[in-house]
Amino acid sequence: MNVSGTELGVPSTTTFWDQSSLTCSVTFLDRQLNDGLEGFFQTPEVWLTMAQQGLAPVTIDTRALIDKVLARYSGEFTVFRELLQNSDDAECDAAEIRFETAGFSDLDLQAARNAGSPILLDLETTNVIGWIFKNHGKPFTSQDWNRLPKIACGNPDPQKVGAFGVGFYSLFSVTETPYVSSGGKEMEFSWNAEDQLCYKFGDCPVTTPRDLWTTFKMPLREAAPMPPISDFMQFLASSITFMVYLKKVTVFFDHHRVGQINKSLGQSQVIPIPTELKRQSPEENMTVNSVRQYPITIEASGMLPQCDSVGMPEMKVDLVVFTAEVDVTVDENLFKELVRCMKKNPPSRLKYSLIYTGKDEYDQSRMKEQEHTPEFPSAFRGLRADLDGAIHTRIFIGHATAQTTGIGGHMASHFIPTVERESIDLVNGNVSIWNKELLYVGGFLCRMVYGLELSKIQRSWEEAVAGETDSLLSRALQDQHFLHLFKFFTFHHSTPSSKVADLLSKSFFECSTLPLRLLSSAGVREVSEVRKFDPVFAKFLKSLPMLSKDVTQDCGHAIERLPGQHKIRAISPSDVLEDLRRHALDVDELLASLRWWIASRRNDFAPSAADLLDVVTLRSTGGSIPLSSITYFIDSRVLGLHIPPDGPLPPSLIPLGVSMHFNYEELASLGWKEFTVASWLQHLSHPDVMSADKKYDFTRSVDWASRVLSTVCCVWPKLSKDLRHESRDVFRNMTCIPTTKGLYSPEDSYLPVADNAVFRHLDLPIVIPSSGSAFDEDTKNCLLFIGVRMNPPVQFLLHQMSSTRNWTVLNLIDYLVQEEPSLTAEDFSTLKSSKIFMSESSQGNEEENTYYCIGGLYPPVDIFRRLRLPVIKRSGKSEWMDISPEAQLLYRIGLNRFPPLPTIVEFCSSRDVGVQETAFEYLCNKLHLQYSHYNPEDFCNVEFIPAESKGQTCLKKLGEVYSCTQWKALGFSVVQDRYLSMPLHQLGVAQHPASSELLDLLEKSPPLDKSIASLWFEVLFDHMAIFSAVDFTKLSGLPIVPTGPPSALKLLPPTQCYLDQGSKLVLHEELFVFVKFGIKATQFLSACGLKNKVSTEDVAEALIENPGRFFDLAGGYEGYLVELRKLAYQSQDISNHTLHKMSRSPALLGLRRKKTDGKSKWGYEHQFLTHQGVTIVDDMYDYQLFSDLLFIAPQEETLERFYASLGCTYLSAVVKERYNDLREIPSAKTCVEVQSLILERLPLFMQNYSDTKPKVKIPSSPDHLKVKACKRILVSKTLATVNVERTKDVWTVARREGDCIELWISKTAKWDMYE
Repeated sequence: MNVSGTELGVPSTTTFWDQSSLTCSVTFLDRQLNDGLEGFFQTPEVWLTMAQQGLAPVTIDTRALIDKVLARYSGEFTVFRELLQNSDDAECDAAEIRFETAGFSDLDLQAARNAGSPILLDLETTNVIGWIFKNHGKPFTSQDWNRLPKIACGNPDPQKVGAFGVGFYSLFSVTETPYVSSGGKEMEFSWNAEDQLCYKFGDCPVTTPRDLWTTFKMPLREAAPMPPISDFMQFLASSITFMVYLKKVTVFFDHHRVGQINKSLGQSQVIPIPTELKRQSPEENMTVNSVRQYPITIEASGMLPQCDSVGMPEMKVDLVVFTAEVDVTVDENLFKELVRCMKKNPPSRLKYSLIYTGKDEYDQSRMKEQEHTPEFPSAFRGLRADLDGAIHTRIFIGHATAQTTGIGGHMASHFIPTVERESIDLVNGNVSIWNKELLYVGGFLCRMVYGLELSKIQRSWEEAVAGETDSLLSRALQDQHFLHLFKFFTFHHSTPSSKVADLLSKSFFECSTLPLRLLSSAGVREVSEVRKFDPVFAKFLKSLPMLSKDVTQDCGHAIERLPGQHKIRAISPSDVLEDLRRHALDVDELLASLRWWIASRRNDFAPSAADLLDVVTLRSTGGSIPLSSITYFIDSRVLGLHIPPDGPLPPSLIPLGVSMHFNYEELASLGWKEFTVASWLQHLSHPDVMSADKKYDFTRSVDWASRVLSTVCCVWPKLSKDLRHESRDVFRNMTCIPTTKGLYSPEDSYLPVADNAVFRHLDLPIVIPSSGSAFDEDTKNCLLFIGVRMNPPVQFLLHQMSSTRNWTVLNLIDYLVQEEPSLTAEDFSTLKSSKIFMSESSQGNEEENTYYCIGGLYPPVDIFRRLRLPVIKRSGKSEWMDISPEAQLLYRIGLNRFPPLPTIVEFCSSRDVGVQETAFEYLCNKLHLQYSHYNPEDFCNVEFIPAESKGQTCLKKLGEVYSCTQWKALGFSVVQDRYLSMPLHQLGVAQHPASSELLDLLEKSPPLDKSIASLWFEVLFDHMAIFSAVDFTKLSGLPIVPTGPPSALKLLPPTQCYLDQGSKLVLHEELFVFVKFGIKATQFLSACGLKNKVSTEDVAEALIENPGRFFDLAGGYEGYLVELRKLAYQSQDISNHTLHKMSRSPALLGLRRKKTDGKSKWGYEHQFLTHQGVTIVDDMYDYQLFSDLLFIAPQEETLERFYASLGCTYLSAVVKERYNDLREIPSAKTCVEVQSLILERLPLFMQNYSDTKPKVKIPSSPDHLKVKACKRILVSKTLATVNVERTKDVWTVARREGDCIELWISKTAKWDMYE
């Protein structure tokens, strides 16, 4: 017997034989620890010894192993699944399954056979106490009996499904004491008191006839109803499908047959394998040798619960199974690993089967299922193709697993399952390689079946296209067949492992060297040629291969998940153009294509309009029309509603049946132009069209002319101004207007009028309405616009007036006032150019008889009479009113409303005072209304502004007169006072002179009197805003301020004057000029540079300008020093420029000592010098030597610093010193005395200079002060500025030698310790 299962990594138990009871315990074979060991017997003492040696076996709890692992399965009907698979491994063709109640089990065999069948008990509620499974296969061999009590000792036959040796132990999920009998032998299992599983084995009791069945009895652990018969029958139908030998399974409830499954096989057929398919798996372990197709018929019958045997329904299903014969060649490493895992060799040949349900069989099975009641559904539900997600189709390993395929059909092959045999192992490294290779074969087989079924669809399609069958019906049918096929081989998510569907899909798409083929609207095509279905394109693309609508809708998700190289592309613009190039379109197809293009151009998907029109051809009754020849369209909202359809139209016009479905913007986007009324009239008026058929010549056919005119009048309200003008141009001078006298041109035709008594004697051609009724308003407007007259032209009336002499011009005007709305532009032009009007001045002068054109006259109002203008003559029955109809008509004809601007300005400059004053007032009053275009620049050379100058009135040009009367004080012309309220600024009259004029006036004619100056400065203060900063800078330097007495008047710039504020220094009064004006004048002068007070800078400038005068005015030397000290103290208020000028000018006071003649005392002389001539004394010894040669700065610290800042040099900087050659002589005692004395007194001396930093280090020890003696020390000093040298004997000199001071003393000179 083959016991199926998966490998368990647990060690074996010890096997104990009980000699007295002839029972033994079940053993567990540990393949992982010892591959060749089938059991070993060790005592606890042996275990202890082995443990002490460092090695001991692992023990196992058999009861727990079976209850927790071997007898626990997640699937339904696991016990029967294992028993059915074992039966098929035993080459059994028939099996029985019995469910027995307690009452039936108590009967002996003969009594049970004779019990009869009164009434079948309720299968849903009646408990059974035992299950019996019987198969009619090969009886157990001794090897089978030997493996049965050994856990994990599987069937070594490579062709058998069982491999793990644990499937039998699934029986313990329902029973405690399973019993097996076969071939005259029996084995019974039971548990001892230590929960050790034991069995008895021996011969069966002899029976007659001999029992040829292998039987499994399972007393249930707990009584329960049998499984639902409908679910159980469905399980059996699915399980038997892929069994190799098992053909029949019968189910009994006691002695009642409640269900039966029969399977029959048809004749197999070899299917050629296409050359493009790759037969070898990726790892080269498996090669598809051949593929066969064979039909299977499965029949099922079952008894409804609570029914007798008469009501047993029968069912039948026909399936097609495709089986691949596979050769297996594994490498040595994989072979060893598979043997290690399976404990048997992998098969060298195997089969891979796939159930495919065709469209017809699928539909038939669904209809049959609908015939079943909900209480007893079809037993073949699990076999029918699953097209809605593939959640019911399974992987079979003889029996069904829980692993779904992901496609629409079941699959079966030699997969290696997981331990619970519910799914296939894709985790274990080597086992997963085996299973993945098998899944490649599965994908290969799917691709082959797909191609085979697609070929059948292709043949049917081609027959339909060839006309052998009803084309449309057959093609629709094949679409449904392909939809079924595509849905069948759509790879959905598989469970529990999603890798199964992924690997099948990968193999399906990669096992062929050719692209996937699909059924399209043009037949079977490679996927690269097929496009996605689009309902928009389907309406007009006929030859482009496209998926069907049903496939697109039902398989959209699958289409999107196709791998990259098998992706179905969407329809591109190039596809559209290529398809449209191949065939002409009818009207509906053309409408669809244009609608697509119009909608797509918004997202830049569509081709250009030119590209589209180049390939589209319209198929019509009159022949084919290439859209590239179309340039015009009719707007259905305008001309399309009224154009006569039978009239001549140009071939470049898209048919109205097409254009009427689109609006103007859509048609214009195609590059077409609107075929307007003007275009239509131009086409009708073309000589070729008019001469082609008299019936459509609107200058010869009154009927056609009437239809054309009616069409134009109907669309007239919708026409633009340009189109109306173009239409009028066509009608002009064309004899196409139907009148009472025939066809006339519009210019010679007249509308009928209600009151034509005036023209009754004239024989005028009157337009005839096309409908016979009166004209509506739109028609009248249309006719009038194209030239039809309402009344005779004015020229005609003027001629009649002159010939009959019944009318005057005034009568004519009265008539025209009534008929003004009907007057044409030509009428107005005639009246405007006719000299028929008289002026008032010629009313009583009949000899003159002067006539004017209307443009030479003015309205008869008083203002124009006072201006001496010719005013129009009219009847005196009423006063002239601008708003009267008469006035409005005359204005339209050309009567002047007012004088032109140049004329009125000319009148303003008239020498006739009355005309001049009237004209200027009229100009000012009407400036904003009638003369808003006035530009002062146009009249800058005309003297027309009434002005006042030097007390006289006159006329001045713009720019010579100002509107502010203050400027009279400065001698400028100003506007006369009575015109100051007029809009002078708008006329161009400036309020005040330009700043340049004022500067020129002040520069050339400054005020010579303080009172006049004060008046001028006050006026200028009121208008300071007109001056810029540059102007004020210039004013500050102009001599415009009168100073001094009238007899000695002197003009000074404002910057040289100071404001007289009362008290002032005497010196300042002598040095500077002070002035005093009114507040406004003073503020103006301050803006021009007048100074409020004398500054230090001013004093410095006065000193620099004339130091001698400054010296005298200051009161001599002492006074000068006082002022000099002030400058020194306030030097920060003096600009650098002034300080620089002071240092370079002879303005610095220098003192030199000299002996007074005849006296022994020294005196001082002073002189004004530059900074180079003055020396600052900083060495009194040197000064005593050269005092007669030096001009020195006043010896005050403040003044000396001030002189130094101006660049004067210190005396020490210009005196150079040198000594004679010093030669040391012995005089140790004197040198030591001097050295000691200096070092002793030096600290006391330095205390007086604690705030002074010495330039050298002060010696504090004999090492830093050395004293040497010499015979004589002679010092020579040179004053560098005059190069004068003077010599003197000294007692001592000092010089530095490194860090030491060297002091030399003279032996001959007198000691001087201070020196």
